[in-house]
Amino acid sequence: MTNDTNPSTVRRRTALKAGTAGLGSIVLGASGAVRSVRAEPESYRFLWVNSWLVDGIEGVLGSSLNVAAKPQYQERAVELGQRLGAEGYDIVGLCEVFNDEQETVETEYADAAGTGTAVSGPEPDGGEKGAGLLDLVSGVSVTDRATLEYDAEPDDNLTYVDAHVGKGAHYVELDLGPGKIDLFTTHLVTGSPLPWADGGDEDIPALRGQQLDELGEFVAEQTSPENVTLVAGDFNIAPDGEAADALERFASTAGLSDVWLDHGNGPGGTNDDAIVNGCAFDSSDAPPAYCPNDDAGERIDYAFLEEPSADHAMELSVETIDRRVFWRELAPPSQFYADDDGEVPNYLTDHVGLELSLTATSA
Repeated sequence: MTNDTNPSTVRRRTALKAGTAGLGSIVLGASGAVRSVRAEPESYRFLWVNSWLVDGIEGVLGSSLNVAAKPQYQERAVELGQRLGAEGYDIVGLCEVFNDEQETVETEYADAAGTGTAVSGPEPDGGEKGAGLLDLVSGVSVTDRATLEYDAEPDDNLTYVDAHVGKGAHYVELDLGPGKIDLFTTHLVTGSPLPWADGGDEDIPALRGQQLDELGEFVAEQTSPENVTLVAGDFNIAPDGEAADALERFASTAGLSDVWLDHGNGPGGTNDDAIVNGCAFDSSDAPPAYCPNDDAGERIDYAFLEEPSADHAMELSVETIDRRVFWRELAPPSQFYADDDGEVPNYLTDHVGLELSLTATSA
């Protein structure tokens, strides 16, 4: 476990509440004997979502190029930060948010929530973008952090978008009061070519498997026995797709269970097809908008939770897991874009988010 609290990376806009709420107290019984009182459970809302805020690729010496930028990424960064803060998410894991948009999302989130901390993942390296990972927390203390840039990258073929991105993993230790979470977020290689390219010869599933091996080592290095491990990310691996065995091996080795399989209902698709072809939510009740059970899209975003252990200082249970979309109300929900030219997204993100309702109780 590291002890890196670099103030340039962990930026506090407002003081967070002390991380002591929920700890058990000591009282005297009728006989005068000391007995401990179990703290009341505390509830937290966690969200993982691919934010789709790509601002283009990095050019020579890190200069920004607008190639492959996603539509209205600046406007959507403002709206997403506002929504995440206003809707009361205690912990948020994001990917595909880079450069100035990281600060935008943080500022809007903290202003809407009234308090907040943002912790960024691996930073840009030379002419390469950072990993695009960003965690947001409100009312929770960040007590440790570390980052990992994957060695396994498609850097031999610059026609891939991810050849210009420093894919990696992000770790933060979060003090909830009753105990701590070791939270890891990641975004594995996509294999998407640049607009003018036809692709390359890289074995993308093999690269994902190698990245999972690196992630497994990173998790083993950073976790503490008393903490509960939570891993979330866009793994770009369908449950029945190539590299699915590597994903299962990673989870099994780390002692993690697939939260959707344990607590979700239905196939649980999370990519853009899950939004436009299956997330037929009731628009009269939205936002917020939650996807019903359907079989559209592929499940490529996951949340994994560590199995209970006698070493844990707290019990962390999942009450619910839901699939969440961020509709902008610019057009009917069936339209991903509000215009015919595909320049005005009708959703803030192109992935379905995973929202977990968690209950933490001191052990």
